[in-house]
Amino acid sequence: MLRSSSNLVFAVVLLLSFALLIWWTLFLLDASAELSVAGERLAAGDLEGVARALGAGDGDELVALGHRRRWMFVSEGAFFILVLLVCGGLYLASVRRERRLQLNQDRFLAAATHELKTPLATISLLLESLHAGRVPAEKRDRYLADGLLEAERLERGLHNLLIAAGLRSTGTIVHTEAGDLVADVRAALAALQARADAADVRVTLHGEATLPARRDAAAWQLVVRNLLDNAIKFSPAGATVEVHVQRRDDHAELVVKDHGRGLDADERTHAFEPFWRGDDQATGGTGLGLHLVQEMVRAHGGSVSARSDGRDRGAEFTVRLPLEGAR
Repeated sequence: MLRSSSNLVFAVVLLLSFALLIWWTLFLLDASAELSVAGERLAAGDLEGVARALGAGDGDELVALGHRRRWMFVSEGAFFILVLLVCGGLYLASVRRERRLQLNQDRFLAAATHELKTPLATISLLLESLHAGRVPAEKRDRYLADGLLEAERLERGLHNLLIAAGLRSTGTIVHTEAGDLVADVRAALAALQARADAADVRVTLHGEATLPARRDAAAWQLVVRNLLDNAIKFSPAGATVEVHVQRRDDHAELVVKDHGRGLDADERTHAFEPFWRGDDQATGGTGLGLHLVQEMVRAHGGSVSARSDGRDRGAEFTVRLPLEGAR
């Protein structure tokens, strides 16, 4: 999309340049013809003929014509220079956007390689160890549990990639149906419980006992799971992740709060951009999770925001979703 935008701006600049060149060429040819006729009249001593050849009625008017043409050249030249500068600025801005996209995609490829390769390597090593009989019997259950967690991590990464690819090609489409947001959150918590246990992170749920709403169940699960997965991933061992689900007037509000790594000012600004991961490469991730959260929430007519007091001071993500009949 950005590449086509750059090409369109470049085409406009090129066409305008050709138009200016053709206009000035025709004008100069016409002026040359006038000068030729004026020269012939001047050689014949016909001063009135010289003035008429140059587009003036007499000699006095010829002087005024010269002034008018001088200002015409200045004003038209300034206008065309301004148009070219504006078009050139638009083209440069489009190129910069395209370069930013390319940089984000490069970051994404590096992150995706790391995010998908790491669990694959872990699973391969685990299977090799089990196959070779190098794992003691008392540790096999733990090894298998770790392998299942890595497989789940791989599945989430691939799922995010596929969802992102679908959004970029077809747009965001949700199919809402009646359901219970609290029950959905409980299902997401149950799905990530093993992940939380492995990280030694406690997840607590507070708020309403039930909260009926119309939502796309799969999209809402993606929202909750991505927020919970981030909170667990960035929380230190022994920490608690707090999840609140409550009604706020005509909206449902989901808050996921952790006490872990937190966000600096730059991360808060770019948190929901696709492929953006910041400069801390050790955090992993493809840079798609929060972007997909935002897209899915917006598709429901809601909003999502991030708040943090800085690095190592935790982060809080708030999702607001309109309840049935509120739109």
